Amino acid sequence: MSMGATEQYQRSPVTRDRVRPRTIFSIIVFVLATILTPVSVAGHWAHSTVIDAERYIETIGPIGASPEVQTAFAEVVTDSIVAQVDTESLVSDFLGGILPNSAVTDRLAGPIATGINGLIGQAVETFVTSDAFTTAWLALNKAAQNGFIALLKNEPSGPIEIQGDDVVLNLDSVIKLAQDKLVESGISFAANVTVPTTDKQFVLMSAPALSQARTFYAFSAPFLSWIMVLIAAMFILAILLARRRARTTVAVGIVVIGSSLLLYAGTVLGEGAVNNQFAGTIFESAAVVVYQTFLAYLISGLQSLAALGVIVIIGGWLAGRTNSAQYVRAHFNRGLSEIADRTGLNTGEKLAPYAPIIRWAVVCVWLLVLLSGTYLGSVSGVMVTLLMAGIWTGLEILIRARTTIEVIVVSQIEVIEVPDQV
Repeated sequence: MSMGATEQYQRSPVTRDRVRPRTIFSIIVFVLATILTPVSVAGHWAHSTVIDAERYIETIGPIGASPEVQTAFAEVVTDSIVAQVDTESLVSDFLGGILPNSAVTDRLAGPIATGINGLIGQAVETFVTSDAFTTAWLALNKAAQNGFIALLKNEPSGPIEIQGDDVVLNLDSVIKLAQDKLVESGISFAANVTVPTTDKQFVLMSAPALSQARTFYAFSAPFLSWIMVLIAAMFILAILLARRRARTTVAVGIVVIGSSLLLYAGTVLGEGAVNNQFAGTIFESAAVVVYQTFLAYLISGLQSLAALGVIVIIGGWLAGRTNSAQYVRAHFNRGLSEIADRTGLNTGEKLAPYAPIIRWAVVCVWLLVLLSGTYLGSVSGVMVTLLMAGIWTGLEILIRARTTIEVIVVSQIEVIEVPDQV
């Protein structure tokens, strides 16, 4: 009885299909990679856009030429100077020394003061649309990028400062240059105007957010440029260890698409938060432009990741056992085989035994090039993908290329020998 039960247990499908250690390890690796995917994408973007000085300037530099930023800066400088200088009183004092009639002086002071204020505004607008402002903007942002990295290392320096609970960008250098341009335009009293500190600062983030950024930077800085490659390697390992590789591949594609959508939703929510923070202020329009431009590389990267997820899903489906996949795969293989037969080569004899290794090598090189640099989300990334697709197709043709002359000769000999035997 006991023996019969044991034999029945050994023959049970549940026993035959029990989970193997490699399957458990595949699941663990897959889950870890799934959790880390959004973090790796954000880290890669931060490294490529914020920490990489060259790409940071390429990203943030053109913002200085946007009308929204120029208008906001012109309003800040103009309002600050006008607020510190009572132009109407200055005009009244000046006219009082010329005209003894105070009634006439009071009537003339207002319109003249308004004209002077307008002149100040025009001079500032001329400055912010000039090459001098572009140069000053680039210099400010280069210093800001270096200062932000120093701040992440807890070594604050440059125009990035901590004021209370906020991390701010000090615009003092650019405002000073604007005052110099006003003096050159004939508005000499602008040199003596002291702009309040609050008008020279742009809030970047809160202190708690800085603390989180420092923790993330300290942990991930050594391998930020390779973090997406590591995640891709984890997914590949999970596929290789899985019993049902095709289904696991499809699952990987779904995770990649899901992570892209999750991060994109985060950028949308972030833009809403920026709108709320600067609503009703001079920086309202400029802040949105800065936010959208700053995240442009991330959003294009998320679009490319979503497309990559679709490619992975299609690849997993083609490798599956469904009738539709087998039908498409058969037609595709037949087409490659026909092309291979026409080459007249016999490379398949040596390459065919290593076909799986060759295919995985092409996929790994493609992912390594695509994810380790700044190709993701760019035209170069598309070109790299098309190039690797061409290489993969060429290798598939070489794997299938076999000469059939010997087979034909043997068949002819057999046909000739049959009548002799009869």
